[in-house]
Amino acid sequence: MVVATRQSESILSSGRILDEDKITRALNNAQNLGAEYAEIRLVSETTNTASLKDGKLERAIPGQEVGVTMRILADGAWGVHSTSDIDSIIHQVEPTYRLAKAVAARRSPSQPAVGLAEVPVIEDELHWRSVKDVRDTSLDTRIELMLAIDNEAKDHDKIVSTSTGWSDEHIHTELMTTEGMNRVWSFQRSLINGMVTAREGDDVVSYRMRHGGEGGLEVIESCDLGEMGINARVSALRLLGAERAPSGRIPLVADRDLTGVYIHEALGHPCEADLVAAGDSCLEGRLGQQIGSEICTVVDDPTMRGGYGCYPIDDEGVDTRPKNLIVNGILTEYLNHRETAHRFDLDPNGGARAQDGLHHPLVRMSNTVIQGGSHRDLDELIEDIDFGIYACGSRGGQVDTGRGSFQFAAQEAWIIENGSLARPVRDVSVSGMTLEILKNVDGLTKDAKLAAPGFCGKGQTVPVGDGGPLMRIKEALVG
Repeated sequence: MVVATRQSESILSSGRILDEDKITRALNNAQNLGAEYAEIRLVSETTNTASLKDGKLERAIPGQEVGVTMRILADGAWGVHSTSDIDSIIHQVEPTYRLAKAVAARRSPSQPAVGLAEVPVIEDELHWRSVKDVRDTSLDTRIELMLAIDNEAKDHDKIVSTSTGWSDEHIHTELMTTEGMNRVWSFQRSLINGMVTAREGDDVVSYRMRHGGEGGLEVIESCDLGEMGINARVSALRLLGAERAPSGRIPLVADRDLTGVYIHEALGHPCEADLVAAGDSCLEGRLGQQIGSEICTVVDDPTMRGGYGCYPIDDEGVDTRPKNLIVNGILTEYLNHRETAHRFDLDPNGGARAQDGLHHPLVRMSNTVIQGGSHRDLDELIEDIDFGIYACGSRGGQVDTGRGSFQFAAQEAWIIENGSLARPVRDVSVSGMTLEILKNVDGLTKDAKLAAPGFCGKGQTVPVGDGGPLMRIKEALVG
């Protein structure tokens, strides 16, 4: 067992962490040197992680990380300096400005100069308060809640191992810019997860589970954790006896987890305007075009309270809003930040996210969901399928955003025969071309919801949410 010591909490006192007067002078200095724009952004994260292995505490680590990043735009290029030494940032204006000038001098003729779209200049504080502040949660409570999963998950002699994990964070951000932006915001996230491993002879299978979202302890308490453990145990045992999946081009029905993974990976990433600008998106030049079935509407919404990927203000100080990426099959919007909004002459839509205070913002998704359709439930969705697959959950996969291809693996699945679920199968993978699959969507249930929370890697890792309804694809490559 490892228990780390919490760092000094003096920095957690109410109010600002950055000295506004000193930061203002530093920003003015950047302008006096000739900077087109400059910003200083601080992020303070108070975190707690814990894990159990086979019901015993493996680790518990409370901590705090503080990072501050300065960005200076000069001659159409960025100079960036990041540090955990807050007091030192004001002394880095001139070196960071010189860095921007050096980068600009080496810019190739084919590379466009960086410009920033205009945004409202706002001075405010915005704090999303949790019902139960997660920082007040004791280690005993965290252990008790993890055990609620573990006790049910391990209750069978074929279950050979269980693991559960906990993660929570309080995020406090401050941003000041040469334009006069001066914003402070904060919010919390909470997550609990687990894995069950079952064995019969030489056959070993695992099943993963996860629950979480924006908010404090109330997020975890809203879930029936015992039922979560039971479902994981039952699924793992079912996989032990499952046959291998068939292969071929057949109808596929995806649960909301697999639907969410497809929407996020295969469609959401190509909608990120920095990938479009880099020539690495199959959706380049497709705004306003029909790219999918008319029943498909996809929204990325950082304002969806409770979603693991939500945030009140983006990391450039822009107010968040829902982004209608696809409306009735038509591509209507890219995810963007100020730089890409300027490049494509678009309205900034609050898509700038950074992993922490030591990273610069990239264009990222938040909570990405395909909207519900007209079918009542799974039974109605599969009633006219003679032979197909119902696939649930995700074990990961690969996406080529430029080519527009993907491959995902499901956690578990069932054969569909004569309009009913017949028997479980395992080792199901789904592959194809993003836009071909989107055009082949021919059925969606009404109940669109976020699925299990996740994380997205794009050089930086950020929490995300995705999901939707149950989705029927009239033909997909299964193998």
